[in-house]
Amino acid sequence: MRKLLGKYKYFLLLLVVFLIISCLDASARRKKILVLHSYHQGLNWTDNITKGILSVLNHHENIEIQFEYMDTKRRYDKEYLEEFVKLYRLKHKGIPYNTVIASDNNALYFTRDHQDEFFKDIPIVFCSIDQFEDNLIEGMTNITGVTEFIDFKQTVEQALRLHPKAKNLVVINDNITTSAIINRNHIISFWPELKTDVNLIFLENLSIEDLVRKVEKLDDSNVILLINFSKDQEGNYISYQENIEIIRKATNLPIYSSWEFYFNEGIVGGMLTSGVKQGQLAAELAVKVVNGTDINSIPLVTEGYNSFMFDFQQMKRFGIMVNDLPKNSTIINQPPSFLSKHRSSINIIIAFLTLIVLIVVYLRVKRKRTENRLLERNKRLKSSRDRLLRMLDANSDGVWEHNFVEQTTYISKNIWEKLGYNPDLVQNTPEFVENLIHPFDLENFILNREKLSLGEIDLFNVEFRLLSKKDEWIWLKAKAKNLDFTQDKKAINLVGTLIDISQRKEAEAKIKEDEKKIRASEKRWRSLIEQAADEIIILDFDGKILDANLSTCKLSGYSREEIIGANVTLLDNKYNLKQLKSMWSKLNTENPSVKLESIQKRKDNTTFPIEVHISLIDLSDSKLILAVVSDISIRQETERKVLNAVIETEENERKRFATDLHDSIGPLLSSINLYLSALGKADLSPKNEQMITASRDIVSETLVNIKEISNNLSPHILNDFGLVNAINSFINKINLSKSINISFDTKNLESRMNQQVEVVIYRVVTELINNTIKHADADHIQIKLSREHNLLNLIYIDDGKGFDPDELNYESSGMGLYNILSRIRSLNGSHSIQSSAESGGMMAVVNVNL
Repeated sequence: MRKLLGKYKYFLLLLVVFLIISCLDASARRKKILVLHSYHQGLNWTDNITKGILSVLNHHENIEIQFEYMDTKRRYDKEYLEEFVKLYRLKHKGIPYNTVIASDNNALYFTRDHQDEFFKDIPIVFCSIDQFEDNLIEGMTNITGVTEFIDFKQTVEQALRLHPKAKNLVVINDNITTSAIINRNHIISFWPELKTDVNLIFLENLSIEDLVRKVEKLDDSNVILLINFSKDQEGNYISYQENIEIIRKATNLPIYSSWEFYFNEGIVGGMLTSGVKQGQLAAELAVKVVNGTDINSIPLVTEGYNSFMFDFQQMKRFGIMVNDLPKNSTIINQPPSFLSKHRSSINIIIAFLTLIVLIVVYLRVKRKRTENRLLERNKRLKSSRDRLLRMLDANSDGVWEHNFVEQTTYISKNIWEKLGYNPDLVQNTPEFVENLIHPFDLENFILNREKLSLGEIDLFNVEFRLLSKKDEWIWLKAKAKNLDFTQDKKAINLVGTLIDISQRKEAEAKIKEDEKKIRASEKRWRSLIEQAADEIIILDFDGKILDANLSTCKLSGYSREEIIGANVTLLDNKYNLKQLKSMWSKLNTENPSVKLESIQKRKDNTTFPIEVHISLIDLSDSKLILAVVSDISIRQETERKVLNAVIETEENERKRFATDLHDSIGPLLSSINLYLSALGKADLSPKNEQMITASRDIVSETLVNIKEISNNLSPHILNDFGLVNAINSFINKINLSKSINISFDTKNLESRMNQQVEVVIYRVVTELINNTIKHADADHIQIKLSREHNLLNLIYIDDGKGFDPDELNYESSGMGLYNILSRIRSLNGSHSIQSSAESGGMMAVVNVNL
């Protein structure tokens, strides 16, 4: 059997997982139901239907509900309906609704008239259809619903029966809306069946003012039946709450209706139709449809939403008794009878009296038993008291007790011996003991003893000093509780223990002294930190600032409260948190500090250059970072001035040396060339002629080289025609070799710039090209030089061998690259170099603020 289970356990596990996934997948596919209301949200009738629908559908998590309101109570003309069709087409066409609930006649007419376009193959459930007839859904498929039948007949019958003296039944109706017209015709149709002498009068097609005037003129021989008054003669919309309020204020006559939303608003009652119940019934039909039941097999619901309901307060006004109402009528506002009103209070009183009797009997029995137990307990207490004292004495340095009645104090002899006294000679009296207690401790000792005697505290727990025979103060800790009491609960005797805590007190004193020294040391350290000119910041490895000195606040513009707890990136404008963490991760015991340059951001968003010394603080339970930050604005400015002077001197020397080569050595070599030419015309031997020819070639080549050297030292085209022409000239010479292809694009460089800027950018470009040719083995170089307002931007890209910029040691990479960065710094510019040893290529970006 076990083998069989083992063989199929994996199969059973997979089956369970499959069922769970299936259930999850099924729950994920939600069914969509559209509720299409004829009227607007906020109308009592419409909101009641919605309430009934939601009371059912909200219990089904697999159903998604969408509401749409046609608002035809306020407007139902052709132009509006055409616009609504467009709106519906825009909002809902193409949505795969599983069911549509159509509320009231106009919504049903809409689904009928547009079934082919919007509702083809979509089941439709209707409700709240005034005086439903089969011809309303003739030709429609996939439809069922709740056939609303408003029973005006039974309402009218009860109104006439309960008011037998009535001569007129006044029906208030607007005779404008669809529902009003249907209901009016229905009343006229059944009126002859009543066989009554009461006159049927309609107040309809009136303005609000006319309606009020006519209602106010009605005498006591009239009974009012309120049907619909949603629009007056002038087309003004009137809500149900407004029309009942208007009529109620205009008359004191009995008002009946067949709508539940008028109930408790001033009508006597009637056979009322519930919108909530119709919504519930329609929603239950919709649930059946979305769960797979064929809608064509679901019969129409024709009952369950009408019932007799009456308001007791209105009945009382017109002398209507409860017995006069039809059976099973619902009555509201009916005051309860005395018994039902006070049933809870009467039950509580009876239960309370019974409980008192039981308690009295129980207390009498218990008191007798308690008296017997107390007598026996008192005997046991007297015999166990000595045992308790011996136990306390064995588990502490000593015991003590104080009798509040006899005013005596006893301390065990081992305590007296520890203090150096002879136990047989000491006086165990409160006065003797209190004279030995330190004056600073005596008041607290007596106060706590009195509190214990009065019951204000449950435990005596006091530390005090007692004078020894050698005039030394011994620290003792006394604990005690009341042991004996009088019949009126007053304390008689306290018993407790005494423990020598002198060593603990000495240790506590030493700890306090050490803490005092530590605080003094911390104060001195804080003073030094606060007086430092540099910023001193302590932070954790997440970048959270834990402490900062006054200089940090002054230089950054932030208060200490704004800095403490903030991230260090609040101050650093160059590095992000990831880059900083990468630097911090390299800190260890062998490499405990790092120095770097960055840019600090002030609170007002201005910046200044800084030098940061980062050190590791290795505590026993954590590691922190100490950052010492120096403002290097002045130093950098001085360095730039020195660097500019050096570069200017270098350029002047280049010019002087180029001029000397061109003006001094050049003419001499030209003269030599002339002399050699003259010698060549003489009658010489072939050998001498060859030597002269070779000498002329060497002199000519030397002249060309001197010219190139002179031009490289100080290119005249840069001085005469500007940066763009100079770079183009340099590139064209290299492109002639066809060993590498260089492209050069410019933008907004029509005008000349500062001579120093042109020289530095020219040197940067030529040095980058020389480095690429020398080290990168590249095929192409792209150079872009542009100017936007006061910002000069240089982008240099080659496709040669790559390298890791983080591992590049500029100073050991030759003076050329080092000079590039120095020249950029001299212009207060910035640079970045990006490359990858794996993918190859290099990109340098230089920005100079002109």
